[in-house]
Amino acid sequence: MDQYYKLSNNNNNQVNTFNPLFSCIDNLCTCSMGLCFPYCLFGRIYERADFGSCWVGCCKLFSLQFIINLSFSLSIYSLEWDMFLKKEFEFTEQIQICNNNNICFTDIEKFDYKTLYDNKCLISNTTEICECSKQPLIDQCNFNNELPDILNNFYLYITIIGIINLLVLSCFTGLLLGHYRTKISHKYNILYNSRYNFLIHCIPCTNQCALCQEYNSIDTIEIFRSFYPVDGKFNI
Repeated sequence: MDQYYKLSNNNNNQVNTFNPLFSCIDNLCTCSMGLCFPYCLFGRIYERADFGSCWVGCCKLFSLQFIINLSFSLSIYSLEWDMFLKKEFEFTEQIQICNNNNICFTDIEKFDYKTLYDNKCLISNTTEICECSKQPLIDQCNFNNELPDILNNFYLYITIIGIINLLVLSCFTGLLLGHYRTKISHKYNILYNSRYNFLIHCIPCTNQCALCQEYNSIDTIEIFRSFYPVDGKFNI
C-alpha cells in the first residue's frame, strides 16, 4: 500500500490517492455488495468512472469468469465420462443387446454375480450364459474391482484441475480488473503501479476489498471535486 501516497497539495495539479484497502468496512453497503455481489459492484464502478453502463461492466466480469469456469467444468465432465460413464454405458448397452434374446435374458437374470467376483472375473465353461454376455460381464467385473484405484485417480485429477482453474481464474480476473484499476488511476490522477494493480485483484482475499476501495475512492474524489473545482476555489 506504500505505492499510494499524496505527492502534492496543489489543487491545480493534485495527485490523488486510493482510500486505505481495508477501510471498506467504513461503508457497509459497498462492503456487503463487494462481498456478495462483486459483479454488481464492478458494474457500478464501471458506470461511475464513465467507462459504460453498469450492466456492461457486470457482463464483462461475469462472462470472463463464467467462460473460464465452464471450460474447466467441461474438462472434469469429459474426464468423468472417459473414466466412468462411458464404460458403464458400454456394459449396459452390450448386455441389453443380449437381453433382446429371451434365452439370454433368462440367463442374465439367473447369473450369480458373486461367484464371478469370487472367481476373479473368470467365467467357467460350465456356466450357462450366452456368449455375447460373457465379455461384457467380465469387463464390468474387472472395472468394479479396479474402481477404488480409478476413484483415487479421479479425485487427484479433479484436485489438479481445480488448482489450475483457480490460478487461471485469478490471473485473468487480475488482468481485467487491474486494467480498469489503471484506467481509473489515469482518469482521476491517482498514483498507481500496474503490477500492484494486477496482484491486488489476482489474490482472491483482496479482490473484493480492492473493488470496495476503488468505488469508495471514486466517490470521495467526486465529492472533493464538487467542493474544490480545478481553479482551487472553494465552491458551495
